[in-house]
Amino acid sequence: MNREYKEKLSRQIEKNYLELEERIMQDIIRRIHKTGKITSTADYQINRLIILGNPSEDIEKMIKDALKASYPKMFELYDQVINWEYVRNKDIYEQINERFIPYEENEELQQITEALILQTRSELENITRSLGFYLDYGNGRKVMTPLAEVYQKYLDAASKDIVTGAFDYNSVLRRVVTQLTNSGLRTIDYASGRSNRVEVAARRAVMTGISQLTGQISDMNANLLGTNHFEVAWHAGARPSHAEWQGKVYIRDDLYRICGLGTVTGLLGANCYHEYYPFFPGISQRNWPDKWLEEMNREENTPKQFNGKEYTLYEAKQQQRRMETAMRAQREKVDLLRKGGAHPDEVMLAKCKYQAQLDEYARFSKKMGLRQERERIYMDMRGRTAPLDKSVVSRFPKEMIQNAGKDIKQYERYKKLLGDEVGTLANFGQIKYNDAKRWEFMQLDYQRRRELQEHPGLKLPNAENAILPEGKFTQYLFAGSNEGGLAKGKAFISRLGYSVDNWKELQDEIRRKASQYPSIYKDNNGYGNRYEQKIILYGKKGTPANVVVGWLNKPDGSTVMTSAYIKEVK
Repeated sequence: MNREYKEKLSRQIEKNYLELEERIMQDIIRRIHKTGKITSTADYQINRLIILGNPSEDIEKMIKDALKASYPKMFELYDQVINWEYVRNKDIYEQINERFIPYEENEELQQITEALILQTRSELENITRSLGFYLDYGNGRKVMTPLAEVYQKYLDAASKDIVTGAFDYNSVLRRVVTQLTNSGLRTIDYASGRSNRVEVAARRAVMTGISQLTGQISDMNANLLGTNHFEVAWHAGARPSHAEWQGKVYIRDDLYRICGLGTVTGLLGANCYHEYYPFFPGISQRNWPDKWLEEMNREENTPKQFNGKEYTLYEAKQQQRRMETAMRAQREKVDLLRKGGAHPDEVMLAKCKYQAQLDEYARFSKKMGLRQERERIYMDMRGRTAPLDKSVVSRFPKEMIQNAGKDIKQYERYKKLLGDEVGTLANFGQIKYNDAKRWEFMQLDYQRRRELQEHPGLKLPNAENAILPEGKFTQYLFAGSNEGGLAKGKAFISRLGYSVDNWKELQDEIRRKASQYPSIYKDNNGYGNRYEQKIILYGKKGTPANVVVGWLNKPDGSTVMTSAYIKEVK
């Protein structure tokens, strides 16, 4: 390794750790600002800064400067924390300054640094080895794009934060997903042509990178200790191809030959939770004996039922992941609806669907005996999405909540054509799923008006200026001596709630709808062309009816109503 390359590597190592230390210090200051004291987590992070080679005096000065605190205030902070049980190293706060671990003596820091160098092939960039936003130019040549550089920068920071123990996994993942989405990224595109949502891609990349860094450290420890044997960790619900080799001891070559180390689908590959550690035959004891492994495999492969479907433990965990992905997508949908100014009913239905997904997730997890991993759902940092009051869920039928996307689109189509007669979104759902007769009329109404929209030539001539004689209502339907007319009038009274007292409302309704429905030409009776319309009236009682209206289009162009009666739909 020449001098120039050594200096470049040294500068890159220094840059990586300085950025990490800055993130740790910012988080420590945030916690002290928020609580007015050095919390347990802040104490832990101060210890990580010591391990990363920072003298305690420098740490004290950085905290003092950031808080704009006087020395008496710093003494007070330090004096308070000394007597708390959670303090890990009281010497740090005892004003014993210049506590410092030289790099040559700092074995943990050496291990982390060496692992980062090996993992990145001495580049100290793209720790996770992600190919997100690379372009494939063929012949195995993949070219980095500017977006790939941004993506890798966030993933590298996340990996260093976790592997040094400065931050917990879920906090880091929430932060990196927020950073990526705030940058405008929603999906990560790969050179292979595949695409993943940000949270899925980031989690997989960070988890895989951390596992591989752990593997590098295990290899270094094995070399130092002089062993060629390794025990591969066991975890519940492993994918079937990994369950075959987990929990057992192998020589190094078998890690590659049997466990697939170094491949995308093998040990430490994509989405692999396994790790391996040095093992000393004759000295070490296996953590997972063969008999225990056999019993666990039998137990995990015994399926459990949920909603009529059987799941092994692995299948149940995969179903959990699918549910979590669906809920993150629904949370995003709610957020977009809110920001897009959607109707409150539409936003609420989307929230109710999310609540139903949460409830189903809880029931499924309990039935399968799995821990709910809600941190996977909330990593988007969108805050509360479920309705504040669960009782609002009852406004929408269960089926509508399940079919929210389709039903919202259908509602919008019906609302555009039928107007206020559709009512609110919740009302539309109640009709569709809980009032079969009314839903039948609403569908029929939509079909008829759609027909006129598609065939404008069926419009009633001069419909906008249609004449509805007063006598047809006052002397025929609701009064007078014509028995046939009075019989028709009784049907309007009982079914729709129109009578001699409010006949004008019926007149206005028929006039308004004359231009909204197709008409059928019947014949010419010598006085003009006769037309017939079938319209849907919703009336005053909430019991819609199919009304047949007769019209006469005279030679002078005027169109006059000649009859109106209710006829049941067959």
